[in-house]
Formats: sequence, structure tokens, C-alpha cells
Amino acid sequence: MMENITARYNIVYHGRKIIADVTRENFAAHQDNYQQLLPVLIEPTDATESSNTALMDSVIGKALDIINRKSNSKYINEAYLLTGRANYLKGNYYNAVEFFTYVANTFAEMPEYRQAAMIWKARALMQLDNLTEAGLALDTAFLGLESEKKSVGLAFATQAKYYLLTHDEESAITMLEQAIEHTAHKPTKLRWHFLLGQLLQRHDRAEEAYAHYSKVIRSNVPYAMSFHAGLNRVFLATAENADGESRVRLLSRMLRDGKNKEFKDQIHYQIGEVYYADEHVPEALANYELALRQQSNNPYQTSLTYLKLADHYFAAAEYQTAKLYYDSVGMSLPADFPDAGVVQRKIANLDELIAQLRVVAHQDTLQYLAGLSEAQRGAEIDSIIARAYAEVQASKDEVAKKTSQQSARRSPFDDIASPAATYTDNRFYFNNPDAMGMGEAEFRRRWGNRQLRDNWRFSDMVGAASGADTGNTAIALEEAAVLPDTAKVDSATWAANLRDTYLNALPDTEEKLAASHTRIHDALTHIGNSYRDELLDNPAAASTYEELLKRYPGTKDAALMYYNLYRLYTGVDEPKAAYYREKLLDEFPDALYSHIIRDPSYLTKLEQQKQVLDRAYEHVYTLYTERQYPEVVAAVTDVMGKQQGRQQTLSQLAYLRALAWGRTSTLDTFENALRQLVSDFPDDSLITPLASQHLAFIEANRDTLTTRIYALQGIDENRDRFVDEPTMTLWPQLVINRGPERPRPRRELAVSTAGQTGIRGNNNLGRVQGVAQQQLAGVAEVGELGPNVYRDLELLPDSATYYFVINVMNDRVNLAPSRFGIGQFNRTRYPGNTISHQLKGVDGESQLVYIGPFNTYEEAKGYETRILPLLPDIMKIPGDIYNTFVITESNFGTLSDFDKIDDYQTIYLEQR
Repeated sequence: MMENITARYNIVYHGRKIIADVTRENFAAHQDNYQQLLPVLIEPTDATESSNTALMDSVIGKALDIINRKSNSKYINEAYLLTGRANYLKGNYYNAVEFFTYVANTFAEMPEYRQAAMIWKARALMQLDNLTEAGLALDTAFLGLESEKKSVGLAFATQAKYYLLTHDEESAITMLEQAIEHTAHKPTKLRWHFLLGQLLQRHDRAEEAYAHYSKVIRSNVPYAMSFHAGLNRVFLATAENADGESRVRLLSRMLRDGKNKEFKDQIHYQIGEVYYADEHVPEALANYELALRQQSNNPYQTSLTYLKLADHYFAAAEYQTAKLYYDSVGMSLPADFPDAGVVQRKIANLDELIAQLRVVAHQDTLQYLAGLSEAQRGAEIDSIIARAYAEVQASKDEVAKKTSQQSARRSPFDDIASPAATYTDNRFYFNNPDAMGMGEAEFRRRWGNRQLRDNWRFSDMVGAASGADTGNTAIALEEAAVLPDTAKVDSATWAANLRDTYLNALPDTEEKLAASHTRIHDALTHIGNSYRDELLDNPAAASTYEELLKRYPGTKDAALMYYNLYRLYTGVDEPKAAYYREKLLDEFPDALYSHIIRDPSYLTKLEQQKQVLDRAYEHVYTLYTERQYPEVVAAVTDVMGKQQGRQQTLSQLAYLRALAWGRTSTLDTFENALRQLVSDFPDDSLITPLASQHLAFIEANRDTLTTRIYALQGIDENRDRFVDEPTMTLWPQLVINRGPERPRPRRELAVSTAGQTGIRGNNNLGRVQGVAQQQLAGVAEVGELGPNVYRDLELLPDSATYYFVINVMNDRVNLAPSRFGIGQFNRTRYPGNTISHQLKGVDGESQLVYIGPFNTYEEAKGYETRILPLLPDIMKIPGDIYNTFVITESNFGTLSDFDKIDDYQTIYLEQR
């Protein structure tokens, strides 16, 4: 009896009261955002968990006292339930789940505790994002729903939250209606009425939503909730506000109400929404601007308004204006903004996206102008030029006006900035010219030269034209930016120069028109890929791909576009997904993407086949270097007879077989083998061009070559070699011994002098006619490497001796077959150039194939751009054990261990 008395009045009572007080305080402290769906239940936050930890620990300590010391008490079940709830309120959801599970299993015959434990367990699992287990717990709770009445309201509310998390809003509405009926706490019921109004409004159940909002308005709720309920009611189709004009009138009435002073930004925004929906765009934009001018502490509404304006100008092709608004969105975007990640990704990738959209708009304009008669074209260009000139002049006039106003008035900061100012302590920011100069430079770097005015973020906006004309004008202004200043040249000359710019760019020949279409095609591809990969905006990506197919139905990328559309619509619009799937299979049955659709494991099988072929190629190449030419022919013939695997590797094997025949047969046999190779692999981009070069060489030197016993002879340094005769000497090796390492606080890129690279001083690393015979390089001793603090241009200057490097992160793989492929690439893409490839072993960990030299960064990047698409076919090793980068000769010598190579490769990826 004493254990029961002390447990009940000393522990259980106080524990329940502490938890009830904390729950009530959490409810009161919660700030609802009425512009989003309200949460069904008020859950712990980081702030409340931290502030309530001590109280919850005391509850847990009291409950454990019952469990450990009062084993005969009948309040053991209550102690476990209190422990679970205390863990829940302090954010220890895993512990809470365990305690609630124990209560539900151990006290299954006591409905009051079993039901409460299962419901709280479901809530804890939802906090852990384990919706599957939460759904099962709720199913169990609803099986015994009739056995216990106290927790019925919480059960329905928890089920409603579960349905909202699983995007089943119709079911959530039903559960909330039941939760209201079984709940006595009036503030909670009113929140649920508001939430029901929001959900019903989203599902076009206007009358029901209106009734729930009305209950909120007629109740004693916080004014913010009442205001938003009234604001939402305006948009419900009723007899009172059936059209846009009536809604504007109701919103204007709310605007005049003094109690709504702090909500004026939202009211103006909603008026703008009404006008925008009715296609009264100027009135809508004016109200959006008025919303931004209101004093407000609501970053959510500010972001919403900026985003609406940004999206509008973006859709209208006014990209410069849109970019300014998107910048402002980024400055004000709250963390809980819906789809905040999508908005942030769009802002981050906006420059590239706009650049590609401008390409499409500009080329469309040029094609449109080219299709007009001469008189119509002249009139259209004159119209574009007139608008561009007017905006340039307006901008100059505005700048002049602002400059005059600023010089005419005294700035309140003049005294601060003056040398004679009273406060001369340069620790104060505005007294420190260095600090002010740094701040001004940072501001101009971020925002450019902005005028001193209200709403300065948009100080260079122009707002006269809209639609396609505005887009053309914006492009015309860009074209005009390279022309002489209008202040120094008369308007007629300026207009004539801009007109010539347009006329010279017109696609008025077949070649120019084809180039214009290619630019549009490539830009649309980039736009679609950007929406899909960077912005994760699948509807916009699908729309772009469909636009590309509509414009260019015969595109060479049609199979890829069909596959992209099939993937984008799968799970979203199944009929469209099926449509593009059938088009792909019907029109391109042998395409890679068709194979993937038929067999999802096709790529894995293809990779396995590639590895088998790579091993076969390595074996055949070794036979060739050992001059076992009959064995080469037999091995290749055996592989080719199976007709399986990547065509790129098969073409390389066929090339080795042709070379083997050339070593053992007459010119006719060798020539026929080359012709057969070109015929069998017409689309190959690595070997077929090389075979074509050989055939052209044979044709030009037939009289000399027909006298040979064998088409290909042994190497003789005293004669010119045939272009196909590779040097089969040992590959050069550069061994770098690691010197003593000094302790480094962090991994840094060390840069030494060119003399430490171990690369020969002259740049003639190969012969014009092919890869020259190479000798083993000497051993270069690299001493201690010092730290280097560098800028981008020091790391990758415009002019320097550059190398393209393939970093193979395994010192045991045989790179000879891969280097043979690099030589084939160099001979076809860079005939007559002094480009060679050498090998450098690094610390027994890595092998660096370095290719060059190149004299400028652009040359090295050009080589990288051309070879990267072919590297999977050239390299006969797995793709995950090598990477690539471009490096200067001076930095190359510092790559003395795996860490330094990894550091440089990471930095290069960041800066390229």
C-alpha cells in the first residue's frame, strides 16, 4: 500500500504534470506558418528538446525509481509509459520506441496502456522517418480502437499525419474529421479545422473548406489564424466572390482594415495572384512590387513574392531581370520553404541555363529574320534597334539623374568619411579606408555597380516591353554592348553598326542555317540535361526533350531522347512512358537504350563482356609485340567469330590482325584487310580513321610498297617509317624516390621548379611521322617539397608547358595495350604534331601516362575534350582505377606520392 501511495502521489502525479506542462508550453511556443499546411501534431524541435532535457531526465529518474525500487507497485506500467514519453519529448526516439514496444507487449491485457503505447510508438517511428513500421503500429492500434476511448482522438490524428507523410490527402481529411469529433481540447480542434480547410481547398471542395474556415473565424483564435482563414476564404468559389473582380474588392477591404497592417504584404500578393490568374499581368506585377515594399518580418512571404516575379520574368525570356529576382530569393529563402532545394539548385545553375536559353532565343530570332523579305527584315530589325536604343538612353538618363541628385544632397556619411571627422579611431568601420575599400570591392564583385536607390537589387531593371519583343531587345542590348558608347557616337552610326551585326549573323546560306540548327539542338539538349540532372525538375526536362524532338524529329540523339522521356514519365504518366518505350523499341531496336529496356542488367553484362575483350586484347597485343603473328591472326579470328562484345574493341582487334598480316603477307593482303576493317566498322572513331590514313598512304606510295616481300618491314632508323609501324621498345620509366617528409598540418599542393620534373628539357618528345623510339629516362631525385600558396592562374596559367595526364591508381596493371591506343588516337587526331606519351611510376602506387607537350592551357584542354569520350575504348583497364587531369610541367614534378596526386586531381576538378 505504501509503495502504491508514494508511487502515485510522489512520482506518477508529478511526472504526468511535468509532461503535461511541457506539452502545453510546446503548443503555446509553436509558431504556425499559415501559408503552408499546418502540422497535425506539435512535435518536439531542437530548441524544445534542449530546453526540456533536464525536466525529462527528472521524469525518467522518478519512473526508474518505481521500476527498480517499487516492484510491488501497481504503477509499473505507468512508469514505463512515462519513461517512453519523456524520451520522446527529449528527442530520444529510438529509446522511446523500445519503451513503448515493451509497454504494448507486456501490458497487452490493459487497453489503456496498450493503445497509448502503440500510438506513441507510431509517432516516434514517424519522427525517425520509418513510415513502414509506423503504418504497422497504427494498424495494430486501430484493431483495438473500440476497447479504449481516451486515446481515440490521438489515434485518428496520428493516422492523419501518417497519410499526409505518404501523400494520401483524401484519407487524411477523413481521419482529421474523426479526430475533431473525438477531441475535447479546443485550441487543437481549431487548428485541425484550419488544416481541414486547407486540405479541402486544395481538393476543390470549396463549400466544406469555407465552413471550416468560418468556424475558425467565429472562434477565439489568435488573430493571425483568423486573418489567414479569412484570406483563404476569399479564394473559395462562393456567391459572394465568384469572379476575380469580387475577390479583389474583398481583398482591398481587408487592406483598409487597420488590424491587417502587418499583413499587407500578403494581401497585395494575393491581389496580384488574382490579377495574374485573370491574365491582367501589369496589375499583377504592380501588386507583387507593392507586396515587396511593405514592412514585414515574414521571410516566407518575401521569398514567395520574389520567386513569383523571378519565375514570371524567366518565362517571359527577360533573363537579366529574372536573375536579379532569383538572387533576392536566395538572400531571403527560409530553410523550411517548400521545395527549397529545388529553388537553390535553380539559382546555383541559373547562369548556364540562361546562357543556353539565350542561344535558342537568339538563333530563333535570326532564323525568323532570315525568312522575311528584305523590306520586312529591315522593318523588323529597325524595330528591335529602336527599342534597344531607347532602353540604352533611358538607362543613361537615369544614371545621370541619380548622379545629379546624389551630388546635390549631403550624405549623412559625409562627416564620417571626411578626414576632418570628429571620430578618427580607425577601429570604427567607416573610419577605416582599407575596410571600406574591401567592403566596396566585395559588394561590386557580388552585385556589380548598383545605383544608390530604394530596392537597389533591381536598379538596372527595365520594364517597358514584354514577351518575345523584350527577349529580342535584351539580346540586342547584349549585341550593342560591344559597340562604341552612344555618348561618343551618333545614334545613326550606332544603329547602323548594330544592324550590320544582325545582318552578318543571319543564317542566309545552307551552311549557316545548318550551323544555326546545330546550336539550337545542342542548347536544347543542354537545357534538358540541366533540368534533369542539376535542377531535378523532371517536368521541365521532359518538356524540353519533347520540344527538341518536335523541332528535330530526325535527330541522331532520338534514341537517347526517347529513353530519357521513358524514364522521366515512368511512375508519373504511365501512358506516355509506354508511348516512348514503344517508339524506342520500334525505331531503334538495336540501340543501347533498347537493350537496357529489355534487360535491366544489360549494362552489367556489357561491362563483363568488355572486361573479357580487354583481357583478350591484352593477350593478342602481347603476342604481337613478341612477333608471334600467326598466333595473333588465329586468336583474333577466334574472337571475331563469336560476334559478341563492344564494336570498339573488336575494331582494335581487327587492326592488330591486319598489322599481323602486314608483317607476314604482301601488300594486297594487308590492303584488303584494311579495306575490310573500314567496311566492317564504318562508325568507329578511333581505328577506322587510322586505317583510312594507311590506305591513303598506300595509294600515294604504291609503286614503292609493291616491291616489298612483306607489306610491313622491320624497324630501320635510317629510313622513313610507314605511319602504321609502331615502336616496340620498352616503355620509358621515370622513378621518383621520396625524400624525407616534413610534417605538414594539412595536405597541400607543392610546386617545384621545372628542373625537378624529370621530363627532358626540350619539347621534341616524338617524331613528326609517328611515335619515335624512346629511351629509358634517368632517375630524377626529388628533394623536400615545400608548401605553396597559389592562385588559379598560377596553377593553370594561360601559357606554359602542359601535359594531359592519365593517373592509373595501380602500379601492377599492364598499360602497354592502353598506350598503343593512345598512339592510335594521336596519329589520327594530331598528325604531324610533336605529341608523345610517356610513363612515370610514382612511389610504387600509381602510374602516370603523361601526353604532350602543349604550349597553352587551351591546347591541353582541347586535347582533353577530344580524347575523354574515347578513353573507355582506349584504356584496357577498369574505369574506376584511373582518372585524368591537365597539369603544367612545373607542377608535374611534385607528384611524388598518391596523396599529392589525389590532392592535385581534386583541386583541378574544382578549378577547371
